[in-house]
Amino acid sequence: MRIRERLTSEDFVFTNSEKKVVRELLNNYPSAALVSASHLARCAGVSDPTVARLANKLGYERFADMQQALLDEVASHLNSPMTMLSSSSRSLGSREVWQGYLQAVARDLGVMEREILPAQFADAVDLISDPKLRLSCLGGRVSGFLAAMLQWHLQQIRPGVQLLTHDRSQLADRLVDFGKRDLLVVFDIRRYEIDVVQFAEAAAGRGAQIVLFTDRWRSPIAQRATIVFSAPVETVSPFDTMTPSLALMEALIAAVARKHGDSFAKRMERIEATRAPYNITVDQKPLATATPSRRGRKPKGV
Repeated sequence: MRIRERLTSEDFVFTNSEKKVVRELLNNYPSAALVSASHLARCAGVSDPTVARLANKLGYERFADMQQALLDEVASHLNSPMTMLSSSSRSLGSREVWQGYLQAVARDLGVMEREILPAQFADAVDLISDPKLRLSCLGGRVSGFLAAMLQWHLQQIRPGVQLLTHDRSQLADRLVDFGKRDLLVVFDIRRYEIDVVQFAEAAAGRGAQIVLFTDRWRSPIAQRATIVFSAPVETVSPFDTMTPSLALMEALIAAVARKHGDSFAKRMERIEATRAPYNITVDQKPLATATPSRRGRKPKGV
């Protein structure tokens, strides 16, 4: 079993401190494991012995043994036909672009599936579901649509969900209310935006918890985030793909909806009942039209 597979395997039960090291390793794989144990411990915010215990739990006598195993994996990967195939897929003829793009996205989704730590995903679901926390969603110029989709779905599942607009003055005004009872879900994918980073860092400074969706290179917000999801973004397109982040976001929505169960179903019933008189969607009956009074007028044909 490779190191990445061990880190994401449900066969291993990690302590909270060990989970921090695991997240650091996965978010910066494989480079995070190629530094000293002390440096890794500092990056993860834990003690040096925690790193050593994690290596032991993964089946290595020393952290250095785990590093050597990782180096062997990297060397093997660099020489594998799959790596060369992956690299060549980026140089496609025009007739093959759509196929190459879909294959690249499928590959990225597979990477996400292998790298997401189940306990990390569960922690995010618990935070987003916590009724004691006010939930805010924020994104940048492009990633803002992900924040809007998340907010739209979550407000149907639970109360207290707001969308923060990407406007500096409005963000400054919203910040005044942030504190320990707040959870900020933020999307920040390269190129990282100053307003988004500054707001998230300020919110964290006021005690808010942060769930961050970012890329392999990680937004500066990662240093202050409670949970970080790093998604692959490279395909055959000159533009980064957000499909992996979108898929993970929709998986979170599904998990949160399941966790709320009956309360979600009852809330949707109330929402549908509230919507009905406004004839919002085509499947709803049209509003009843008032019929003008004909008092004092003779019926037609009389």
